[in-house]
Amino acid sequence: MKKLLILSLSLAAIVQVTSCKKKWKYDESNAPKTNAIVENAFAEMANMSDQAYKGGTFIYGIGKPTYRYQDSHEVTEAEKANCNVIITIDTVGSQDTITIDWGTNNCTCQDYKQRRGKLIIAYNGPYYQQGTIIRYTPVNYYVNDIKVEGLMTVENMGVNGSQQPYYNVNINGVVTLTTGEIATYVSSQVRTFTTGYNTVLNIYDDEWDVTGTATAQVVNGDGYVANITSPLHVKIGCPYITKGTLQITPTGKSMRTIDYGSGACDGTFTIEIDGHTYTINV
Repeated sequence: MKKLLILSLSLAAIVQVTSCKKKWKYDESNAPKTNAIVENAFAEMANMSDQAYKGGTFIYGIGKPTYRYQDSHEVTEAEKANCNVIITIDTVGSQDTITIDWGTNNCTCQDYKQRRGKLIIAYNGPYYQQGTIIRYTPVNYYVNDIKVEGLMTVENMGVNGSQQPYYNVNINGVVTLTTGEIATYVSSQVRTFTTGYNTVLNIYDDEWDVTGTATAQVVNGDGYVANITSPLHVKIGCPYITKGTLQITPTGKSMRTIDYGSGACDGTFTIEIDGHTYTINV
């Protein structure tokens, strides 16, 4: 489980840039914002499981969590008093699981977001072992009153032809926004280690290439298709995507191509829409 953090960081980098609030002439779509909300909701789950496995929910909880082991009984409301997060680890059943339970009322976490509900993480082996599959399932789970449903699966695929370890990451989710918009989201990505895989205790030298696609159908909002046309490169020491290209096409609107540059960690990228190019500085 040790490098689940890296998976979520690569997602978070995509979210941060595609949700940039700067406006340009032809941007009349909520698609990038919706994409950011959905991606970020699932990205956080990988961080949560990593933290819970190591002994806490440093960002996603409040105070010191209560741990229970191999106990499937319901948690009492008294145990969840004052937003005490309950983490249950079960290694006895047919598949090992971690359950993070915030309770049925909103809890303000250390990242200032409010959460309630549960997150269940099931895994059948070590993170580094080929064939290991980790499944993330939210149950009556809300973030700032946005309901998150569905399944995220991370599978260790071994190494590719260049002897680089890689993971398949698939999301089938439904997010209900506070505006009433309902986004049905499907994403298929491949995360490939390019640097740092063998330095287990040092995550800060890790670098990834991310490829894949996503589609969303949105009730009362803009659906869209997102496609990575050149691998997005993520460095753990940099909060931005450093290179690669991403295309987002909102339903009924022009495609916009985002070019993240040639490798510099500067938060600068360009957006091309209908032959017009705009430079954005995050």
